[in-house]
Amino acid sequence: MKIKLPFLLFLVVVFSTCLGQSNSPFPGPATGSTVLLLMYDENHEALPLGNGFVVGENRVATSFHVIENSASGFVVLNDKSERYKIAGVISKNEKMDIAILAVEQLGIFPVKLASKLKFDYGDKVRAISNPSGTGAKVSPGIINGVVDLKTSKLSSKSDTMIQITSFVAPRCNGGPVINEKGDVIGVAVTIIKTGMTFSFAVPVTYLHQLLSEKPKGDLSFKKSKRSKSSLLEKDWSNYLREAVTGTAFKFDSNPNSGFYTFSVRNNLIYPIHNIKCLVIFYDSNQLPIESEVVTIDDAIGPKMAKRIQKHGRMRRGEVRDLTHWTEIRILTFEIDDYGN
Repeated sequence: MKIKLPFLLFLVVVFSTCLGQSNSPFPGPATGSTVLLLMYDENHEALPLGNGFVVGENRVATSFHVIENSASGFVVLNDKSERYKIAGVISKNEKMDIAILAVEQLGIFPVKLASKLKFDYGDKVRAISNPSGTGAKVSPGIINGVVDLKTSKLSSKSDTMIQITSFVAPRCNGGPVINEKGDVIGVAVTIIKTGMTFSFAVPVTYLHQLLSEKPKGDLSFKKSKRSKSSLLEKDWSNYLREAVTGTAFKFDSNPNSGFYTFSVRNNLIYPIHNIKCLVIFYDSNQLPIESEVVTIDDAIGPKMAKRIQKHGRMRRGEVRDLTHWTEIRILTFEIDDYGN
């Protein structure tokens, strides 16, 4: 739910655009293997756009909701004129919202899947997307949270999702999330809960399970029909364990001032530093009117918090009078070496 002034409590919501790019050198071959999916229903009506990535010979992985209720479809590469027909759904995991598709004569080099799921808070990641079929885009980020969908407890074992700060827009769901080695660690998915937007990587562990399954029967789109609910639909948001959060936003006590402060809380057992936050101000129509990047250079100890110094503008009329609610996004942070 949106938290409005004057409650002075704000949740961290991490999102950006699927068009975000980075000059980071580590995306590697995943950029050339990320594709746009054009899916159509039984009436030949277009379904919402989605992404996928090549995981084997004529095999593409994606989010199940991207191909749900489809009857046909095409894979689009770096040029919209390059279209490859999707023959059908090979395997799926509706609970974890992933699927493997068979594509005719694709002939694209596959991504490298991480053999084991190893990660830690603060690890750098990249979400790769192909939003329009004209080439891959790269959105940088870090791992900022984990949630276990079975028990709603912090875990890195079963039915886990990894929260990342490199969000991909809904039309780009199904693309790969890679680590610094360029290995795919998960499938990107956007989840919107009561107005809040979260971005996650569904772990590569589940892809390995699907790829190990042998195809049964003739290829078709029968498997695009949903038979069970997804764990992604559970009300897990109150149990998400985030590494770093922004909270307790407050405008200056001087009613004529546009300055503000907020706290950054370190939920880890290690000290952190070089924290970058994005503060976004929204009007009554829930549209952004301004945003500011705030950097905290000082270290924040384990399980501690720090109140930032005043930021903003001298006069309240520039932003404060127009602000209906605010959002604090944690963009990045570093874990102190001696805490590892």
